Amino acid sequence: MPKRAAFTIGIIASTVFVLLAGTSKTGAQQKDLPEVSLLTAVPNFAFAAIWVAEQLKYFEQEGVRIKITPAPSGSVCFNAVVGRSTNFCASTSEGLILARLEGAPAIAIQAHNRAMTLSVVLRKALVDKLGVTRESPIGARLKALTQLGTIGATGPGAASEQIFKFLVKKSGAGGTVLKFVYIGAPELPPSLMNNVIDAYALSPPSAEITEPSGKGYVLIPLGKGEIPELTDYPYEVLMVRPDYVEANPKIAMAVARAISRGGALFRNKPEDAKAALRSHRLSTKDKLADDVFELSYNMVAGAMPAWGTMNAAGWQKVINFATGAGIVKDLAQAPSNKEGVLWTNKYVGKP
Repeated sequence: MPKRAAFTIGIIASTVFVLLAGTSKTGAQQKDLPEVSLLTAVPNFAFAAIWVAEQLKYFEQEGVRIKITPAPSGSVCFNAVVGRSTNFCASTSEGLILARLEGAPAIAIQAHNRAMTLSVVLRKALVDKLGVTRESPIGARLKALTQLGTIGATGPGAASEQIFKFLVKKSGAGGTVLKFVYIGAPELPPSLMNNVIDAYALSPPSAEITEPSGKGYVLIPLGKGEIPELTDYPYEVLMVRPDYVEANPKIAMAVARAISRGGALFRNKPEDAKAALRSHRLSTKDKLADDVFELSYNMVAGAMPAWGTMNAAGWQKVINFATGAGIVKDLAQAPSNKEGVLWTNKYVGKP
C-alpha cells in the first residue's frame, strides 16, 4: 500500500475513533445525569417556558434529566409533590397560599409567568349581543361578566372559578350572584360551543380553540397584562418540598435555571422561542391549527418573564388575589409576602 494511502487511512481511522469516543463520552455523561420528575398542572401555554426548555435540551445542559408529565389539575400536581411521588410541581401560585393555610410543606423556587395567563372566553353570540370586543375598554368587558348565566370551571376553588369572582368584584358589581358548574378542563370548550355554559377561563390554547368555529370569543386575555393587579405577578411557579430542595440544591437550581432560560428566550430571541414551542410534542401542527397557535402564542408571549426571579411585591398581588377572590376567608390568616415563607430566589440563579 502506498505511504500516502496508508497515511490517509490512518487519519480517517483516528478521526472516526475520536468521534466515536466523543459520542460514547456524551452518552455516558447523559446517562450519569440525575433523573427528576416534574408535573405541570395542565397541558397549556402557561407552561410554555417549560416546554421550550424541554425542546431545546436546557435541562440536560444545566445538568439533569427530567420527565415532564401534565397532571389533570393543579391539586393533583401539588399533592404529588407534597406526597413525594414527584420531585417538582408547576402550578398556580394562589394554590400555594391555600396549602400554606392547611400546613402542607411546599415553597416556590421559580416563576415562569409575569402575569396571570388565563383567557376569559365567552360564547360569541353573547359577546355580539353585548356589543363588546377585545378592543373595548377593559371596564366595559368586565361589566359584561355580570351578564353571564352558567360559568364553567375545572373544580371548586380553582383559579378558573376564582378569577370570575375577582373580576366581577373589580367591575364594581361585587354583589352579583355567579352560577358555576364544575366539569373539568377537557369538557369546558365543547360545553361552551354547545351552549351548555356561557363562559370559562383557562390559559391558551384552551380558550382560543373555540374561536375558529365562531362559537367562542376570548374577551379578556389576562396574559396581555391589562389588569394591573394580575400583572408583574408570579402566576405559574415551580414548587418543591422544602426538605427536598434543601437536600438537593444543585438539582433544584438546574431545573429552575433551565425553565428560566426557556422563558427568557421569548424576550431575547422570540422567533426561536416560537419555533421551539411550535415543534414541541404538545403543540405541533397535528394538535393545533396555525390560526389557533398564532392566537394562543400572541395571548401568552408577553407574560413570559426576563428571568424566573420573584419579589415580595409580586407575591403581595398573589395574596391580594387570594383574599379578594375568597380563597383566604380570614384576612388575619393571610401569609406574609416575605421571602422564605411562600417563595425564595435562592435556587433560581442569574441569567
